[in-house]
Amino acid sequence: MKRYASIFRIRPELKEEYKKDHDEIWPDMAEAIRNSGIQNYSIFFRKDGTLFAYLEADDPAAAFAFIGRQEVNERWQKAMDRYFIKEDTTLLGPEMEELEEVFHID
Repeated sequence: MKRYASIFRIRPELKEEYKKDHDEIWPDMAEAIRNSGIQNYSIFFRKDGTLFAYLEADDPAAAFAFIGRQEVNERWQKAMDRYFIKEDTTLLGPEMEELEEVFHID
């Protein structure tokens, strides 16, 4: 299982709304994530609006490609788009920066 981490930004003033939307994630979106092979998926929030996302998957690139082909993902990203701070406003979804793993211990 590979570990994958990234950061992206949302508008800090919308933190509670963003959290609520994820507390009430659409069942078909949650199912798409599970069916992609993603496991142990968490998102953490910093006060400045930076979010840290962590997940595990055998093949993260294949998992992301699978989700990207799901109709529910397009609807979800459109619904979430108002939260994101990004330079490329034509991008659907967050502008993410993949993080390099430096250390891990079980």
